[in-house]
Amino acid sequence: MNNLKRFFFVLLCAASINLFSQADDATLFTVDGDIITVGEFMKVFNKNRDIVAKENKKSIAEYLDLYINYKLKLKEAYRLKYDTVRAYREELASYREQLMAPYLIDSKVTRRLVKEAYDRSKFDIDASHILVLVPPNASPADTLKAYQKIQKARRQVLAGTSFETVAKKYSEDPSAKKNGGNLGYFTVFSMVYPFESVAYNTPVHQVSAPFRTNYGYHILKVNDKRPSDGEVEVAHIMIKHNPSDSVAAKVKIGEIYQKLKQNGHFDLMAKQQSDDRNSAINGGVLPKFNRTRMIDEFANVAFSLKEPGELSEPFKTSQGWHIVKLIKKLPIGDFKDERDALERKIEKSERAKIAGKSVLLRLKSTYKIKPNKTLVDAYIKGGTLQAYKSQKEVIATINGKEIPLDSFIRYLESSKEKGALAFDHFMDQEILTYYKENLIHTEPEYAFTLKDYREGLLLFDVMQDKIWGQAERDTIGLKAFYEKHADLYQWGKRAALVIAHCTNLSKAKEVRRLLKQGKSNSEIKKIMNEGATIHVLLSSGVLEEGNKKLPANFTFDKLGVSDVLGKENDFTIIKINEILQPEQMSFQQARGAVVNDYQAYLEASWLKGLRSRYNVSVDNETLNALKQAHGE
Repeated sequence: MNNLKRFFFVLLCAASINLFSQADDATLFTVDGDIITVGEFMKVFNKNRDIVAKENKKSIAEYLDLYINYKLKLKEAYRLKYDTVRAYREELASYREQLMAPYLIDSKVTRRLVKEAYDRSKFDIDASHILVLVPPNASPADTLKAYQKIQKARRQVLAGTSFETVAKKYSEDPSAKKNGGNLGYFTVFSMVYPFESVAYNTPVHQVSAPFRTNYGYHILKVNDKRPSDGEVEVAHIMIKHNPSDSVAAKVKIGEIYQKLKQNGHFDLMAKQQSDDRNSAINGGVLPKFNRTRMIDEFANVAFSLKEPGELSEPFKTSQGWHIVKLIKKLPIGDFKDERDALERKIEKSERAKIAGKSVLLRLKSTYKIKPNKTLVDAYIKGGTLQAYKSQKEVIATINGKEIPLDSFIRYLESSKEKGALAFDHFMDQEILTYYKENLIHTEPEYAFTLKDYREGLLLFDVMQDKIWGQAERDTIGLKAFYEKHADLYQWGKRAALVIAHCTNLSKAKEVRRLLKQGKSNSEIKKIMNEGATIHVLLSSGVLEEGNKKLPANFTFDKLGVSDVLGKENDFTIIKINEILQPEQMSFQQARGAVVNDYQAYLEASWLKGLRSRYNVSVDNETLNALKQAHGE
């Protein structure tokens, strides 16, 4: 969604949350016979008042006028059949899927998974594993063969052969030949969920029973379990190894370290010197990480630092030489602090399927589901269903809704599944489809939010065509509007000037001296900046008095160079070369403001026409009672 549309929805759809108190069904107004109740109006009115600044809040009467305009625009969008446009229908379908997502997950199961993830996050696990590959859709024979192989490997480990030796012999994980199956330390969300669960539930030094994931059969041994250090945020400077000079990187990192100890600025040094260009542009700052997400040599140093701002001595990894500065330590918080972040992770992980299965089981227990036993038995026993296809047979019903045999046949054509499993999965799919189709009738909050999205998309599209796009396309009308209202588009007091920014006071004073001497921007940069070290940033142009680029309360009183303005690490010097008095803007200069004003003019004209096309009737008695109830 583009930014304009996103902003539009923030305003429009804010009314869709926590709205379902008992609605008043009294009619407030009608648009060509379509009834808008007090309840509908007040839901939107109250929510929008909550998100609007106090000085911009509107009265009941003012907001009613806006809401009538909103309904008129929608009426016109439906008349012009914007709701039939393919792009609109596809975008609405996408939003519908997003809105459905929370209803397809069991909140109780989610809460249990969140608590489980939190408890596991307190520990890191070091484990080794043996894998025998077997795909999810493997034949029974291949599955049995894989299971027998993993059992054989486990028996050898239990008989006393080292896990490493057995892993190198039996494991089909390619890395096992080198690491003997050892995975190192990992934490919650690092592994597929079934593997993680077995790892966290197996005692240290014990070997698990065989278990299956999407990759195949595994056994694992837990080598160690340690308390988690949480996460850390650091900045680093890295000098890569020089293949042609084995000591060059060490010498350079040593020089940088000495300069840092002499009060050098770490972020500036990282920008200028670090070979890790991804982090260098941010002053060397790395994304926060836990011990398991970084190589041991680096993580051990980073987590050994105690106080924010503390520097490590130079150290070596496989990537090069580093100096690390601690920004902050992020120990695991209490459950309340971590809950929301863990819930978001679960929603994006395979754990969400567990909560989804719980919803499906609930639906199966509450819906009236009746398979066509004759057809299902015939299919499972190997019979063909094509003979029944022409008879428009029904394969099952869900709460009385008929599921045609054609649907099952199409499912089989697109799926590799067979037998009873194929029918079970097909019915799971149909049950969820039925549930989603009926959410609009069973979940009022979902229905109201979907209505807002549906109408919001329509409103955006019709406004884009009739107002916003029209104002951009109609260059003749735009220029005529400018000429008619030229007095609205005036420059305030302006100045042609140079702005210089420095982070060091002594450098700022030197820049001021050079500006007073009449030196050009390029001359000042050449004098002040030292190669990659930037001491001054300069820009030239024409600005209006009060522009945000200027220091607060700076005025254009006289020509010449200002004093050094600012403090600490932010110093500004301004040289005013010319003061320009207020004058008329040209059309090109005013174009942005003219477009905005022309859009407002087009919208007002359009609404006037809509009020003529459609009959709007307000129940004044109801309106007055509503105003009185709100002290207006």
